[in-house]
Amino acid sequence: MKLVFFGAGYCSRFIIQNLKRSCEIICTHKMNIKAEKFDKKFNVKRFTFKELTKKNQLLNNVTHIINSIPPVETGDLVYNFINSLDRKILIKLKWFGYLSSTSVYGNHNGEWVDEKTKASPTTLRGEKRLRVENLFIESFRKENFPTHIFRLPGIYGPGRSIIDRLLSGNNRVIKLENHYFSRIHVEDIASAISKSMEMSTPGQIFNVTDNLPCSAHEVFEYASKLLNIKNIEYLKISSSEINERVKDFYRDNKRVSNQKIKKILNWTPKFENYKLGLNNVLESINA
Repeated sequence: MKLVFFGAGYCSRFIIQNLKRSCEIICTHKMNIKAEKFDKKFNVKRFTFKELTKKNQLLNNVTHIINSIPPVETGDLVYNFINSLDRKILIKLKWFGYLSSTSVYGNHNGEWVDEKTKASPTTLRGEKRLRVENLFIESFRKENFPTHIFRLPGIYGPGRSIIDRLLSGNNRVIKLENHYFSRIHVEDIASAISKSMEMSTPGQIFNVTDNLPCSAHEVFEYASKLLNIKNIEYLKISSSEINERVKDFYRDNKRVSNQKIKKILNWTPKFENYKLGLNNVLESINA
């Protein structure tokens, strides 16, 4: 197995540690290359994206590709790069995964959505993600490119959670009743990717979420109890202190179903709700 991880950020740390040590791994970064402690253990080599595009030979015998680079104005960097290559270079490619976003669904006023729900993004971020999804799905339909789409909600885990936010002194949260967000622990993303690599299903789109969508302030309140923090400051979404980017984020209200990936890949989240996930984050801090 030879894996190329385009855009090796937070999720890559957990996905890589689920792979076999015999796997050859190449990671790309935008600018600054930061080695991880496990690089030697897992045979990881790191390059900037530009370096890799100039060294096509590094892609020889690649069997798996993960793309987590956000869309750019010109579309998708990885899509453009792959389409510039001689197809013989990717002759051994078995699996391609695109890490997309549940923002492609847009707003559904708190109702449940699944992969059969028509994608109708309400944000520019969601529109860009959907355009890239469509590019890779079209490659699957026309060329049998082994595309797998993973729609991810809010990602959290050790070092990146409401626990960390509270510990940094930020005790402010927007309170909006009957407003739902879905989320996923980073370790569960890693396990879902592993399942998919083991059981390739080209052309499929999967929601990778936990089992309990809920409001942001519910999660905040639970985290504050874990830390015994009582001075929470609640903000209204209409507050002038809330910037437009955050308000934009709150325009979407939906609950995202994970039933399809459970059924097809026999996957289930280890951290099936935010309480289990935040308990894990706190344990990692106290370890």
